[in-house]
Amino acid sequence: MFSYRPAWLMRPFLSVVVGLLLALTQNVSMALEYGSGIGDTTWKLSGSIFECRFEQVLPEYGNGVFYHQAGEDIIFRLETRRNMMKTGKAGISITPAPWHPSQKSEHLGYTDLLPESPNLELDSERSNQFFHALLEGKQPVITRRTYYDNDKIIKIHLSAIHFKDFYYKYLKCVDQLLPMNFSQVARSKVLFGGGKEGLSPSDEEMLNRIIFYIQNDPRVFALYIDGHSDNNGRRYDNRQLSKRRAESVERYLIKKGIDPEMVSLRFHGQRYPIASNKTASGRAKNRRVTIRLEQREDMSIPPELEFVLPADAL
Repeated sequence: MFSYRPAWLMRPFLSVVVGLLLALTQNVSMALEYGSGIGDTTWKLSGSIFECRFEQVLPEYGNGVFYHQAGEDIIFRLETRRNMMKTGKAGISITPAPWHPSQKSEHLGYTDLLPESPNLELDSERSNQFFHALLEGKQPVITRRTYYDNDKIIKIHLSAIHFKDFYYKYLKCVDQLLPMNFSQVARSKVLFGGGKEGLSPSDEEMLNRIIFYIQNDPRVFALYIDGHSDNNGRRYDNRQLSKRRAESVERYLIKKGIDPEMVSLRFHGQRYPIASNKTASGRAKNRRVTIRLEQREDMSIPPELEFVLPADAL
């Protein structure tokens, strides 16, 4: 049954509704959104046998980069030209494409936002979630308050437009990556049994990885071999044993094609233990030869090692 209400009774209700609408309008206006649209989405692909970069330009803000280093899983980075987000915890989520608003968003938690570029770097799990969301046509999103006004929020999104076109080209880049990167072979060691100086098949397999990397990275210019022993026996004998251990590693590397000019060999006996010689496990750690590589960081990657998309993939 309809009941009449005087206009003066409706005024407070209308005031509340209008106030809520104004508040919502203000909150929306406080969100500063950066990202590409349908007409200006740009993907870039570059790389070498050492890494692949698959990135989207974020107009007026920076780049969203999927970085795949040889021997590692893919990671996502946010690289900004001028970061306007407050350092701290940024929200990470996946939202449906604008043309599928009925689909649900997925919150992936939070991650650290840093003042220097790359300002954000996701772990491999959430990087893969970002990557596969784009394959499904969804939008990865990063949100954080501005550093200059806590009432303003910056929202950065990646567009899935043209992603699949570049995805297959990206796979071509990944296919030509080395199976390992410099940091995975730059510091290695061979362990020996008590009084032993010969190499085992597993030792040779590990050395083969080092040899393979050196032969594929012209930036490696030096290789240092250091022999060590435990304290079981006379000092002089231990020093000579550490020398023979280092020489067994050196001989194998040179036999397999490493330039002798880049190799430096030293031997130290029991002088530099890394564990207690009072226990069997400690002595086992001290009976070692360490291998250290040095790389020219200022040397450019030769053009022949850069990624070039095959003609049939253009």
